[in-house]
Amino acid sequence: LEKTYASGHQALKGVDLDINRGEIFALLGPNGAGKTTLIGAICGPVTATAGTVTVDGHDNVRAYREARSRIGLVPQE
Repeated sequence: LEKTYASGHQALKGVDLDINRGEIFALLGPNGAGKTTLIGAICGPVTATAGTVTVDGHDNVRAYREARSRIGLVPQE
């Protein structure tokens, strides 16, 4: 998965991730590491420049509602 913004900033490069059903996943890292962009790409509001995200077999762009309904997200408060 890759994401390059219009400014030319590459927020994601070569991300390859598998999270299996029932797993709990935490995304940690320093400021500017691409965490928010990655979560946005997984959950739908951010469109990847290259690559795809599938959730339980559903493409999160073509079948957004089906994919998103299978994701539980608890953002930091």
